[in-house]
Amino acid sequence: MPARSREPLDAVERALVRIRRDQQAGRLQRTAVPDEPAGVSSAGAARFRYLDALDDADGGAAISAVARAIGVDRPRASRLTTELLDDGLIQREPHPDDARYAVIRLTERGRSVVDAGRAARRSAVTTALAGFTPEEAQQLAVLLERFVDAWPRGDDAGL
Repeated sequence: MPARSREPLDAVERALVRIRRDQQAGRLQRTAVPDEPAGVSSAGAARFRYLDALDDADGGAAISAVARAIGVDRPRASRLTTELLDDGLIQREPHPDDARYAVIRLTERGRSVVDAGRAARRSAVTTALAGFTPEEAQQLAVLLERFVDAWPRGDDAGL
């Protein structure tokens, strides 16, 4: 195996790739709700991202806003919406100002899936930080937040 570069750019890029791969593999989603029926907890990262983004949208959101927030096109977001409606994780209501549009909201069951996923993610972070001193953990938190704030985004997701 070739020697790994110690350059910060290389190390950060490798770390981001590893995190993305773990997210895409749905490892946290599968551990979040182990008692849920097949198709809910193991349905994939996109479904969990949908629920997670919807939870961040106070008062619900339009399907197009959720699509932008999770990085999928409108047809994919519509399919996810149908699946999540069928599973009882979200509900659709007419928009209060324009009945041609719908507002999507989490159900209590959907909120419990999000809460379980976030608890699993928090547990993973706790485990990963176990070998850090409190000062190192604080420094990582400050620098990571600064890094994420500086990340180029283009369009804001609107959620």
